[in-house]
Amino acid sequence: MLCQLSIKNIALIDAMTIELTEGLNVLTGETGAGKSIVIDSMNLALGERADRELIRAGQERASVEALFDISGSPAIPPILEENGVETDGSQLIVSRVLTSAGRNIVRINGSLVPLSLLRQITAQLVDVHGQHEHQYLMDEGRHLGFLDGFAHKELAAPREKVRELYQQMHTLKLRLRGISEGTQERAQRLDMLTYQVQEIAQAKLRAGEEEELTEQRELIRNAERILKALAQCSAYLDGYDDMPACTDSIRQSVSLLGGIAGYGAQFEQLEEQLRDIYYTLEDVAMQIHVQADKMDFDPSMADAVETRLDEIKSLKRKYGNSIEDVLRYQQDAEKEIAQLSRQERDSSQLDKKFMKLEKELYEACVELHERRLQAAQRFSAAVVKQLCDLGMAKARLHVDFAALPAFDQAGNFYTANGLDRVRFMISTNAGEPLKPLSRTASGGELSRIMLAFKAIAADRDDVGTMVFDEIDTGISGHMAQVVGEKMAAIGRARQVICVTHLAQIAALGHSHHLVEKTEEDGRSITRVHTLTSQERVQELARMVGGAMQTEATLSHAREMLLLAARARDGELL
Repeated sequence: MLCQLSIKNIALIDAMTIELTEGLNVLTGETGAGKSIVIDSMNLALGERADRELIRAGQERASVEALFDISGSPAIPPILEENGVETDGSQLIVSRVLTSAGRNIVRINGSLVPLSLLRQITAQLVDVHGQHEHQYLMDEGRHLGFLDGFAHKELAAPREKVRELYQQMHTLKLRLRGISEGTQERAQRLDMLTYQVQEIAQAKLRAGEEEELTEQRELIRNAERILKALAQCSAYLDGYDDMPACTDSIRQSVSLLGGIAGYGAQFEQLEEQLRDIYYTLEDVAMQIHVQADKMDFDPSMADAVETRLDEIKSLKRKYGNSIEDVLRYQQDAEKEIAQLSRQERDSSQLDKKFMKLEKELYEACVELHERRLQAAQRFSAAVVKQLCDLGMAKARLHVDFAALPAFDQAGNFYTANGLDRVRFMISTNAGEPLKPLSRTASGGELSRIMLAFKAIAADRDDVGTMVFDEIDTGISGHMAQVVGEKMAAIGRARQVICVTHLAQIAALGHSHHLVEKTEEDGRSITRVHTLTSQERVQELARMVGGAMQTEATLSHAREMLLLAARARDGELL
């Protein structure tokens, strides 16, 4: 329940606090006095869109603060605690500050909170019916929402099931669409990767092969020079013509040194050193012969080496700077081929899963539809009863359901709310056929029908406060009395805040607040004043007779208040 609303520097308001009571709170005042500013301020406290134009001219900031009694709202404290907001479970203080610089500061019980949390909380505390909300009845796209709101408890589980299945199917559909849209590109990519892997695999590359081939090519290119050098070395070492072999000379020297080795250690050491040199030269001579034999190249070998190096160069140009890079590319390509192939298999599996989900969703939609059909009968009966109380005793209301599409035709009609499309059909007078509400009801009838919906909601919702901003549009006379009594009846179980121009409704308020606009120091100022009993008489007399108050209008106002008190006590309702 909203207990107190404090407003500062919003539009024509400097600063004021409105104390609101249980039951029916009415706000009245001359046209242009600022009643809409009060409702705008209340909407700010509830989390509605903020407009810097609301800040009073000449001020840098505006603020609104609302105090709620949440002792009857057990669902609120757990939400607050979950979001780190301290609460004693009995009171909730909401504050909102707007600055000319565009800042929007929201606090709950002193803690800074996001605007989304404020809306989540206040949606469970206050239901606002604005001046033009009854026009929603003209929009058949909203009719399903009214029905679901009426039966929200019994429809909660099947609606949630439909919503979850719809979301799963929607997500899966997007995945399948992505796979489908990439089918051609994936096939092209798969063909290209397969060709590349085969090309690299057929080359049978080895790490280090290019270096070996490069070295071999240098040997082939310089074979003549190498053979000539090796031949000369062999001649020097092995001897030629009349020149003795180098190794023979050293061998003979070793023998001579061996003959004198016994005469001193120095001779023995020289003999050992020269013997080592002899063995080394002998080994080198043998290796030179081996290398010379290897240089006996087949002429076709040079072409084979060049061809292989060209092949490696071509692969490097396509796939990397080295053989290692090319082989790494091959491995990466093989992994991508496996992934692309798996996507095709996944697509087939996803298709099967999608068909299963769609079947489950359709069955859930049918179940929800059947539950709604049952709820629609209770909804129609409840609305008709309320309309009877509101002076439309002959009214009939029917919830018209469009036929559900067959399973194989439902694909484009699924929504998170199921497959149902409904519209309200109404007959407001005896003997008249049912016709679409959007094309038949008058302004006054729409106001009463919306009030009937709100009265039903008051019986079923846990919302503690209901706000009606000029719901008296299009009604007058006796019907105004009926509407007022209905709101007073709602006020027995809920707090009701009502902005009205009709004295019949104002008289029924448990408390009466007058919105006035005055001029001080050349500036217009709006204030809200809670009326005393005598002041209520004067305000009702003004509403009935205008500015000219007579004893007759004052007497009439007193009589209205007396009858209203009896009506609030249930004697006349």
